[in-house]
Amino acid sequence: MDTKLPIPANELDRAMGLSDFNIDYTNTENNFKDLARLAASVAGTEISLVNLIDSYTQWTISSHGLDIDQMPREESVCQYTIVEDDHFEVDDLSQDIRFKDKFYVSKDP
Repeated sequence: MDTKLPIPANELDRAMGLSDFNIDYTNTENNFKDLARLAASVAGTEISLVNLIDSYTQWTISSHGLDIDQMPREESVCQYTIVEDDHFEVDDLSQDIRFKDKFYVSKDP
């Protein structure tokens, strides 16, 4: 398996744009709680995360069904989302070689 992490073509602009917002990642949960809950309901999933990804870290600014604040970018599913021109979807993380051994797949939330 190729372990090279996906890097978007616009990575520098994307990271700088996120930095320009000067977001306090530790104080956003209540602002996006309804969005995380709605996303889980619409998608029919037990877990939903609202994430922002900087150069090294995925910051979870709100969550539903999984209590997490951050994880290394290379551990995240969302690192693949930001390199796609269209949506990114995985039907079953437990069946995908990139994710099946990740803690958020192999352990109960």
